[in-house]
Amino acid sequence: MSQTNEFDFEDQSLKTYLSDGIAVVRIQADSFGTLSDVAESGRFLALFHAAEVNNQVRALLLLSKPGWFSDSEYEKFICHEEAVLGQPGQATHLKAQVVHHINILNRIVTQIADFKKICAVGLQQSVVTPFFGASLAADFRFASLDMAFSPAHCRHGLHPTGALPYFLPRYVGQGKAAEILFKDMPLDAATLLALGLVSEVLPTDDFERRCVEALRPWCVLPGEVILSSKLLLNHANRLGLKRYFDTEAALLH
Repeated sequence: MSQTNEFDFEDQSLKTYLSDGIAVVRIQADSFGTLSDVAESGRFLALFHAAEVNNQVRALLLLSKPGWFSDSEYEKFICHEEAVLGQPGQATHLKAQVVHHINILNRIVTQIADFKKICAVGLQQSVVTPFFGASLAADFRFASLDMAFSPAHCRHGLHPTGALPYFLPRYVGQGKAAEILFKDMPLDAATLLALGLVSEVLPTDDFERRCVEALRPWCVLPGEVILSSKLLLNHANRLGLKRYFDTEAALLH
C-alpha cells in the first residue's frame, strides 16, 4: 500500500477510506485468518502509524463485516488448528498457529491502547472473546442492536485472550469481571451498554455510516488536547498491559 492510498484502498482483506477526518478500516475477510497471516496483519498494524502521522486523520474506526468475529468463525479456526487437546474444560495446550494468532492479537491490542488519536471499534452480531477483549483497548465501542458478546473461550477450554481479563475489571470491577469470564453466558448489546462496556448501541441498518456519525462529534477536539488526555489517561494501563502480556506469554510455554 503506497503512502498516497493508505486510506483509499480495497482488496479481499481490507477496505480503508477517509470520511471527514475519520479513517475507516474494515476487515473484509475471515478475521482469524487475516489477523494470523504475517503479511496481512502487518498491513493492518501499519495503518495505525499511517493514521497517526496523517494530518487529515482525527480518529480511527475499526470494523469488520458482520459475522467475521462470530462463534462459528472462531470454532472453525479452533477446530482447523486442532487447538484444544485433552478434556474439555481442563487446562489446554495450544498449537503453534493459535499461539501465533494470540501474539499478533496482543500486538494489535497494544497498538490500539497506544494510539495517539481517538480510536473506536464497531461491533456487530456475535463477537467472541479475543476480539471483544481487544475492543476494550479502544476509546469507544459502538454496538449494533443485534450484537452480543460470546464468551466462547469457556466452551473450548481456552484462557480468555485479547487481554479481556486485563481490561474487564477496569470497567466492571473484579467480581463482575470474574462472573463474566467464568460463565458461558452471552451478553447482549443492552446489557453491555448498562455495564459501560459499549459506548452506544446503534441500529443494524447502515451500521458503518452510523458509527462514523457517532464518532464525528469527538473529532472537533484539538489534537493536542486528545493526545495529552490519552497519555495521562492510559499512563498506568501501558505499564500494566506489558506486564500482563509477559504473564500470558509465560502461561503459553
